[in-house]
Amino acid sequence: MTYIEEYYEFLLKNPDKAPHKVLMTYKKLVQDIYNPKQVSFFNEITEKNETHTYIFNLQKANRPIEFIEKFCKHSKGKWAGKPVILELWQKASVQALFGFVDKETDLRKYKKGILFVARKNGKSTIDAGLGNYMLTSAGEGGAEIYSVATKKEQAKVVWEEAKRMIKKSPVLAKRIRTLVNGLFFDKAESFFKALASDSNSLDGLNAFFVICDEIQAWKDKNLLDVMYDSMSAREEPLLLETSTMGTVRESVFDNEYEYASAIIDGYEGKQDGIVDETVLPIIYELDNTNEWQDEKKWYKANPRTWNHKKYKRFTR
Repeated sequence: MTYIEEYYEFLLKNPDKAPHKVLMTYKKLVQDIYNPKQVSFFNEITEKNETHTYIFNLQKANRPIEFIEKFCKHSKGKWAGKPVILELWQKASVQALFGFVDKETDLRKYKKGILFVARKNGKSTIDAGLGNYMLTSAGEGGAEIYSVATKKEQAKVVWEEAKRMIKKSPVLAKRIRTLVNGLFFDKAESFFKALASDSNSLDGLNAFFVICDEIQAWKDKNLLDVMYDSMSAREEPLLLETSTMGTVRESVFDNEYEYASAIIDGYEGKQDGIVDETVLPIIYELDNTNEWQDEKKWYKANPRTWNHKKYKRFTR
């Protein structure tokens, strides 16, 4: 059993803890594991119509999980220096993002991941861990990794966490140079930097992995478009949007939330739904405004508070 299946089973058994959008996404993912289908779509990165059959590769799905838990260390508080152990919901999302690959080329299916979740759910930790994985262990030569936000201070939140993880890890500290302007993995000539919309270096990027942090605060879509376009020369790029839920209307967040929701509607066959097999949408939220009055329903927006300990963790 994969973490994806285990997590979906948990959602089914605990409806009070299961946001509808998350439930629909994982239902689709489980179906895709057992019933690979040929899909055709227009790839916005390559600007070509493509047809692929995607299968689930457990080894590829688990590699970033194993990397994070083996090499990444907590950097703050009582857990400082101890290994990062991902929770079930995090493992399931990572497996989904990295595990589906083209049957012929073995290249990843998803070019973009969207994770919207409440504060204090370990978003920066998983972003930083994945950044370090893509920097060192994804097999990409000359990889350019970026943590991006509209303000440099916000862009550096994930980057600084990645840097602290490296310093706490003897293995990573020996292999990655941690400088003021970036993290450098010389063996693959790769680097990890923080970028903001006011940076002087937004031109000429050749991004491999982009972390767009807290897009609920973004008001200008140009930065998102620039970073997405910067991945066009890579065979297997990935852009990850992570954010708390937005409050600024008609912003970048609103557009991304509506698009992600429309993809999930497509999973259900709704009339207004759309099909986009390059994007993985995971949205943690209350299903209606009245649920804030029911404490049992708060879990829907806060997966970190869920108790998965009684569920045995398997690999398929």
